[in-house]
Order: sequence, then structure tokens, then C-alpha cells
Amino acid sequence: MECRWLRQESADELLIFFNGWGMDERIGEHLLANSLETGWIGDMLICYNYSALRFDNDVMEQVKRYKQRRLIAWSFGVWAAQQIALPPMAQAVAINGTLHPIDAEKGIRAEVFQATLAGWSEENRHRFNRRMCGSSEALALFTSIAPNRSANNQQQELARLQQHVQATTTTARNWNYSHAILGERDLIFPLQQQKAAWAGTPQTIIDDMPHFPFLHFTTIQELLACLSR
Repeated sequence: MECRWLRQESADELLIFFNGWGMDERIGEHLLANSLETGWIGDMLICYNYSALRFDNDVMEQVKRYKQRRLIAWSFGVWAAQQIALPPMAQAVAINGTLHPIDAEKGIRAEVFQATLAGWSEENRHRFNRRMCGSSEALALFTSIAPNRSANNQQQELARLQQHVQATTTTARNWNYSHAILGERDLIFPLQQQKAAWAGTPQTIIDDMPHFPFLHFTTIQELLACLSR
């Protein structure tokens, strides 16, 4: 796992962002830049590339020092965040992901996941991005902040994620998700599976939102505002 401080100014509050599979820091940088323009004053740590589910000890010690910690996770990052023994979170928001990422009823069907893994290539990556974004406007935004990673590198991460999920047993954590944001037009984690996965957890369903949510939600503040709905 890679973790990068996008803002570290000794603020009282820390926002930890677990990005989706195949991503890097660029979406987080985009989200932070917009948030700073609209008054965000907290620090921000981004996590991505879940080939190894290890959290740096020095980073963990720094995370523990904050008076308040909040977490936002997207896509496969929703599951990945819960595999790490993080300190308690004041609030945690899941976006278009579940704690059962390879699951016919609460995530992605195993055969769909396997087909994506086996067929991953530069050409299929473009097809996947179009499905993920759902519109030309969202695709244009994603393309402008797309990860600087090769298709082969992403495929290796996806294979490791499959191994991690298959090997992982349910582990009790000292924090849980406070709220789930679900995209009605999500073609990666279908809405019905997300609704089943988050039964009992407060949910916000965004009618026209695809899997890529950052055209609909442009700042940290907008995402955290869902907690009060």
C-alpha cells in the first residue's frame, strides 16, 4: 500500500482518503485543491495501490496524533480501509464500494471480476473507464486526473486484491462506516448489491451518479455533508 501526505500542516483534523483500485494520488490532489478553495483547513492523507495491505508504522504514529480523524473511501478502497488496524474514526464515508467486493449479492460477481482480471489490457482499460464514468463529461474529468500507472501494473494489483479477498476473514475493527453513498448508475458495483451490503447503515442514493463520483462530488465538504442527511 502506498500512502502520501497531500497536506500536512499540523491541523487538528485529518481526512484519510482510500482511493479505488488502479489509482494513484491524482484524484486526491484534485479533491483537495477544490476543497481548499472552499474552506477546507484539515490535513489529508491518501492511500492507494493495495498490492500489499501494509500500513507504514511511521505514518500510523502520525495518524494517531490527530485530535479528529475522518475517512472517505471509494470503490475497492472501502474494503481495503477496513483491512488496516487504523485508530478510531470520528466518521467514515463509503462511496460506491462494499465490504464484500467479490460477492454475487453484495459486490461484484466472481465471474465478472475474473473476466476483468483475465482480460485487462490497454484497450479494455479504456472500455472500463467509459463504463466507470458513464458520460463524456465525467470521462473527460477522469482523463484529466487519470492515474499514471500502466495497465500491467493495475492488473498485478487486481490479482493481488483477489488473493487478499479470498484469504481474508472478517476482522473486528474499532471503527465502522457511518454512511454509504451509492450511485444509481454504478455499472461496477451495481446499486442493488450496494443496497444489500449496506443494510442497516445510513445511505444516500444519487440518482444519476456512475461509479466515478467526483463529477457529482467535487469537494471533501460535499461528501461529508451526506453524514447529516
